[in-house]
Amino acid sequence: MANDLSITYYVSQDMLGVPSDDELERFKDLLLDALQDEWPDAQISIEDDEDERAVIDGPRGQFLQDVEDRVNDVVDEILEGGAWRDEEEDLFGDDEESELDEGEDF
Repeated sequence: MANDLSITYYVSQDMLGVPSDDELERFKDLLLDALQDEWPDAQISIEDDEDERAVIDGPRGQFLQDVEDRVNDVVDEILEGGAWRDEEEDLFGDDEESELDEGEDF
């Protein structure tokens, strides 16, 4: 049945905050890889759109619900993992920041 499964996930930039183009592409690549790992025989694509959503074709009934739930879980895991984000430069560095916090009492 997995070979009859087609998943198209529409990614909205709003769901990522204000991502750079590189961050958006990394997120989409990570999502595609994760969904292909989950369903290797399925036809999977990741597209841009104004609204985030998954369009799943093929399964019916409880299987459809299970796939929808798992897709949402995978998206949440990638969002929370943050591997798609650019590393932000720490202006102070960890040592300097902690010294500032400890050295000033108001």
